[in-house]
Amino acid sequence: MWYSKLGNKGLWKAFNEISKHPRESGNEEGVRNYILSWAEKHSFEARTDQTGNVVIYAPATKGLEDLPPVALQGHMDMVCVKKPSSKHDFLTDPIAIVTDGVTVRAKGTSLGADNGIAIAMVMDILTDKSVKHGPIEAIFTVEEETGLTGVYGLDTELVSARRLINLDSEEEGLIYIGCAGGLDLQATMKYKTEAAVGTPLKVTVSGLLGGHSGSEIGKERGNAIKILARYLNRLPSVSIASIEGGTRHNVIPSSASAVITVENKDIALSIASALQEELSNEYKVSDPGVTLSVEDTEMPLVTMKRKKSLRLIDLLFSAPHGVKAMSTTVKAVVETSDNLAIVKMENGKVIVDFSIRSNVDSRKMLLSYEIQCIAENLGFKTKAAGSYPAWEPDPKSRFTKEVVKAYSQIVGKRPVVTAIHAGLECGIINDRIPGMESISIGPDLRDVHSVNENLGVESAERICDFVKKLLPTLR
Repeated sequence: MWYSKLGNKGLWKAFNEISKHPRESGNEEGVRNYILSWAEKHSFEARTDQTGNVVIYAPATKGLEDLPPVALQGHMDMVCVKKPSSKHDFLTDPIAIVTDGVTVRAKGTSLGADNGIAIAMVMDILTDKSVKHGPIEAIFTVEEETGLTGVYGLDTELVSARRLINLDSEEEGLIYIGCAGGLDLQATMKYKTEAAVGTPLKVTVSGLLGGHSGSEIGKERGNAIKILARYLNRLPSVSIASIEGGTRHNVIPSSASAVITVENKDIALSIASALQEELSNEYKVSDPGVTLSVEDTEMPLVTMKRKKSLRLIDLLFSAPHGVKAMSTTVKAVVETSDNLAIVKMENGKVIVDFSIRSNVDSRKMLLSYEIQCIAENLGFKTKAAGSYPAWEPDPKSRFTKEVVKAYSQIVGKRPVVTAIHAGLECGIINDRIPGMESISIGPDLRDVHSVNENLGVESAERICDFVKKLLPTLR
């Protein structure tokens, strides 16, 4: 077994079992059934709400029955991405996990440690007979990655705890006490076609790292859709036959492509060569694999009418992507950003999706209005949806102070208490359950939402051990 030489066999065995079950957002039935059968096997009460979330109840260990209940929380779903050459079927195939003893990865796909490692930690904690704890409520939600559907539909009557430890953070040594709010914005435009003329070319942007649009938006990684638009914007004459890029609203696009027609192939190739040189220089540190390729392709029957092609290019080129503002209250944290996430053509419409985040709700709305203004002036219709509030930090929280003190004593150094630009479910739980206090922690997890996702082995084991030692101190 891949984890045979790792330290905490219980943790990695649980993670391996979770990784055998389908759990793409909206398709969590397989992993939910596994969690419920696991709870039954270990004689834990478990309940499922109408949204599909699961709450498991673990009684206190003997002598600690008077401790207040604590909730441990994570989400069941994962972002499913794979290499173009991979034949992996996320509906049926288990994640193929490998390790070098330092990190855990998957073969050709995303790993799903976001947030499968949270479930594995809870399973290990609840079955470790050496762990002492008060009553525990383990909350596992669905569809976190596609709009926080599960946590918004959580039956709050199932939760009695008023202190919650979220296990969905991605850097050891940090304790998060706040997170960004967000919303999704979609711009659509109907188009008509005309007979294709000129020279057909296929343009592809690839080799980018991508990553999570919250936690990694500040790393200045390339956005494949923006790079594609940058190229198309330079062409003196172009019509679009097809265009696609991006996979999820919360994933920085790592690839994009378009089939176009141009009047002069030589000019198009010359522009591509010059732009590739610029890109290689600009992204030599953050995205050294960036590649822009232009190649011959079959002549399409029709293209989008030229006027609409240019409007689409103008939107993709001019709409913002990336960091809009840094926080003035929390050092080195992104305050406001947006991810130009998806472009596609579907049923006679072109669709462009944006994901907007901010730790300040008014600035989230301001950035949304700015993008809407650009899009609507170019003839697009816009619609905002999925708005959720920011989680305002409260450094004076009694629970935060308890956890910080325990961390300092158990680990031997003081943690960094901060906020995160990504959205966290505990912020919404706080908003929905009066009196709830939350913190979020997690192990070192890199390149989430990509095929390069990797989890630090020792970091995951240390975080799991810390929670085990933390629980009996929460009075």
